[in-house]
Amino acid sequence: MGPTVDHGELDQQAPKDSPQIGSLVIAATVYKLPDTGSRKLGYIRLGGTVARDAEPVSGRGCKGKWYRVYPMGHVCTDEASTDMNAPLLRAASRRPDLSRPMPYKYGFVRATSPQYLRAPSRAEQEKSEFKLGEHLEWFQQNHAEVQKVILGANDVPLDARGVALPGGKPPAGFRASTELSENELFGGQTANDPLPWWLEGGRKIPNVSGYDVPEYAVFADRVRRKTGLSLVGAFNTESDGMSRRFAVTVDMRLIPTTKLKPDSGSPFHGVALNDKLTLPLGWVNTQDARTFKLIKGKDEARADETLPFRVVVPLSGKARIKAGERYYQTLKDKTVWIRARDLAVAEAPSALPAPAEKGEKWIDISITQQALVLYEGKKPVFATLISSGRDRLGDPKTTLSTPRGSFRLTSKHIAAAMDSEENSSVSGGSRAHSAPSSGASAATIERLKAAEAKGAKLSEDDARRLANVKKGRDPEYGITMRRGASDFELRDVPWIQYFAAGFALHGAYWHDVFGTARSHGCVNLAPIDARYVFLWTDPPVPAGWHGINVGSDMGEGTAVEIRE
Repeated sequence: MGPTVDHGELDQQAPKDSPQIGSLVIAATVYKLPDTGSRKLGYIRLGGTVARDAEPVSGRGCKGKWYRVYPMGHVCTDEASTDMNAPLLRAASRRPDLSRPMPYKYGFVRATSPQYLRAPSRAEQEKSEFKLGEHLEWFQQNHAEVQKVILGANDVPLDARGVALPGGKPPAGFRASTELSENELFGGQTANDPLPWWLEGGRKIPNVSGYDVPEYAVFADRVRRKTGLSLVGAFNTESDGMSRRFAVTVDMRLIPTTKLKPDSGSPFHGVALNDKLTLPLGWVNTQDARTFKLIKGKDEARADETLPFRVVVPLSGKARIKAGERYYQTLKDKTVWIRARDLAVAEAPSALPAPAEKGEKWIDISITQQALVLYEGKKPVFATLISSGRDRLGDPKTTLSTPRGSFRLTSKHIAAAMDSEENSSVSGGSRAHSAPSSGASAATIERLKAAEAKGAKLSEDDARRLANVKKGRDPEYGITMRRGASDFELRDVPWIQYFAAGFALHGAYWHDVFGTARSHGCVNLAPIDARYVFLWTDPPVPAGWHGINVGSDMGEGTAVEIRE
């Protein structure tokens, strides 16, 4: 398991039977001190709850009350509630499933759709959706194919560590993605969930999407084609003879499932390393790969047997050139060789970095080989394929390339939104000018405005946020907020770990070409691998929290070494 890590205050447990506090906004900030000007340690997602002290403490910048939370930090009731029966907490109680590679149910938008705030009537749907009749007629004829799902990431049995068990048996009561009903594929609990209580007779909870509309509004904004959505519920409705299913998104808006296609993610995964399977090894990364015999005394190689795509091949570490082609020798049979262009190879770097010498955990990434290896000190413990920036070894400032060098994790997020440039509202930086964001909460913005009106001195970060709000920009990152700014949006990309401003390791549920460079600069991992790496790295995300900012308070982030 590697060296024991002391997480300091993060190892502190809440007293038994501690009361809870829950988030009433998309992301309720956890501050180091009871002061909105103090360091932001992390955040709690809408509906999420964490343990707190029974009594509030005094502090600054909070109209409500400050509570100390566990394992550390403070939360203001401007963004949270101590009443576990608060309607919004009850409505948003469906949490991400941390035991699964895909923490939510996911779907892709096939056609632009309103994001409804309440169950719309037939007349409201016909008014809001262009050519709805034609759409529903087409869907009726094609829905079996449109909403067909294949076995994916959550269908692969995992061991207690999160490592895939090829050929392993699923737990008792397990149901594969292909066995789920349409309602369950879109986040429902059963095949036919009723209308949620908070939508009975209208909407009984506030709009928290960040898209402000009047209370009487039927919907808040539209969602465009190609958008990836995370879903936490689904139900059927009936209005004037029109039957239609709606899915509930994480921010408590409704999307008609006739405009969604379910996504189960890739079932691909890496391998745990041990005495029997270690570096170097390779994955067959082409569809027409073969083994070869090298002809002794001739500059020639003879093709032999075909190889399955993505099969793992232990290698001896030896390579030869024949007729201008590079070949790797297999470990099991020294007479068998495989062309280098048919393999993605995971092998130790020529020199180990300082974290290895110190016995620390660290991550080794090769851009050329599109491979990632986890190390505990000098011992490799896990290897897998990635998809890094599509321009491979280019300049990350001017091309779609992943930066090379020595880094440490700067923040971790169970899931967060990204746009087509892989920017996110939680990235700590941006590489383009098109990242959509939920931004700072309305309560935070109002607090800043009130503080400025009173002549209070704002922190540098808060002054920047308020200036961006006045310019019509994202309050967190200064990005101009406008509809249609990017090609697509991916909500709740899972298992995000930033190592530099705008660059992260994260799960990718929208493709299955791992081993091929294709991202905008981030390091894409298959969902199974992304979860495993996320849980393996330090520091851990405390129970109930949704994300943390790594640093002196939360503990040093795991080292990341990215090389050619």
